[in-house]
Amino acid sequence: MNTMFQSLCLSAALVLPPAAVMAQTSDREAVDQVMQTMMRGFEAGDPALILEVLNKDGVVVGYSPVTKALSQVSAEEWAKGFPGKPADDEAKRHRRYEILDVTETGAQVKVILDYPRWDGVDYLALAKIDGKWMIISKSWSGKSKPVAP
Repeated sequence: MNTMFQSLCLSAALVLPPAAVMAQTSDREAVDQVMQTMMRGFEAGDPALILEVLNKDGVVVGYSPVTKALSQVSAEEWAKGFPGKPADDEAKRHRRYEILDVTETGAQVKVILDYPRWDGVDYLALAKIDGKWMIISKSWSGKSKPVAP
């Protein structure tokens, strides 16, 4: 094994106790699982799937350039807006997420949305509540795309 690599591994082991490394890995994996469920909910348009990972008392907030106003609804109200089926243009919708930060009790995730008529970014705040990771807030921003002729 490369001596420099061995030194880096030893340094990491001395800085972070094994339990801390394992906790970070399992928490990150748990956040990733929450996000995979959220993405499946988006794809299926399924409010029940979304509510599995979205704390119903959470909040969804954003600024609408159309109405020129701040929009704020409960997470439960927002999730109930999904139709229970995939969007007609689902095959043309692209989403991805980046887990920005995970601590023992909180996480931040960026979701990039590229839809035929919308470019948007969501920032999701997650909290570990009673040992379970849940999305507690969603802030969104974006803009409409011109309608193709």
